[in-house]
Parts: sequence; structure tokens; C-alpha cells
Amino acid sequence: MEVESVSNISSIPLEVVGLYGETFSTLMPKGMKDMSEVRQVPNHQEFYADVESKMSVITEINEYQSKVEDSKAAAFFFENMAKDTDAKSIHVSSQGNLEIPELKDFSTSYIIGEHVVNQRIDNRGPVERVRVHIAVIRLKNVTSDMLLNLSIPVTDQTSNEHKALLEKTFFEMAKSFKVNSWAVFKGGA
Repeated sequence: MEVESVSNISSIPLEVVGLYGETFSTLMPKGMKDMSEVRQVPNHQEFYADVESKMSVITEINEYQSKVEDSKAAAFFFENMAKDTDAKSIHVSSQGNLEIPELKDFSTSYIIGEHVVNQRIDNRGPVERVRVHIAVIRLKNVTSDMLLNLSIPVTDQTSNEHKALLEKTFFEMAKSFKVNSWAVFKGGA
């Protein structure tokens, strides 16, 4: 999927993808490649990417951050990601609560913004702006925070329509998220 072609369509085609051995499932843009087939991915993550558009989807099961208020969870992980990637700057576009039909009893929040990061891991290359969409599902009953992250590089030429399409895709993904089995949490429910 090319970034230029995405801005000319009204929706990004999605498909259901099983995560963590089908323990969870969510909608994801069609054609995303499971990066664990080509590189090492930590056990607590699932990492999918589209090479052409540089779009990535990462899900993470993290330890529950008990000192972080539910209303501040998405901002906490957005800022944590900025630190982990040595972001030069960050900008928040929107944030709020999110209702996921299959997980109504859990606090869920989202944040959308941009990180300015270096393209190279050694911080010597050019910088790029990355549009970051994060949903945080607070699974207190199993002391975990579940993250869903959709990211893609953007430029000054990235249209508002394109950004709106990415947001629509992100919200469709987040709202489709399901826990198919609690077994991964060793018996929690």
C-alpha cells in the first residue's frame, strides 16, 4: 500500500488478524507483514509493517502501571515511546476515552500525535515526523496494560484527509479489538 494511493481512497481495506497465538484479534490493514518472520520481536509484542508505506502496527502487553491514572495512561505510553525512540520533539493532536464494544468493563484511552525521530538508530541520519496513534486498554484484573499502536511517517505534504483516514483506520482497529482467551494471563479473567 503506497502512502500516495492511500490518500486517494475513502478507506483502507482491513482484515481480522489473530495476535499472540489467537489469544487476541483485531482488524488490521490488509497486506501488513508479520515482522517476526524477518527479525527478532520481543515476546510481549506483535509487530506488523508495510514496507512501501512504512506503516507499522505494534501491540504490546505491558505490566500494569498502577501509579498512572486511567485518564493519563495513553499520554504516559506516548511519552514513554518518545523517550525510547529518543524523539527530538512530540506534539499531541487529540486524546480521550475510547469504548471498545468487546471490552466495555475496562478503561480504554487513546492519544494521537507526532514524534520527531531520527531515521537511524545511531541518531546520525535525517529526522522524520511519525504520526503515532496509541490505544491503551487497562486490564487491571490481570495487572496488564494492552497497547495498540499504529504509526506512519508523515511530511508537510501529508494532507488532512490522509491524516483523517489514518485516524479512521486506527479507531476501527481499536474498536474491533477482542480478547479471545485469558489463558495468556495464566488464569486471570
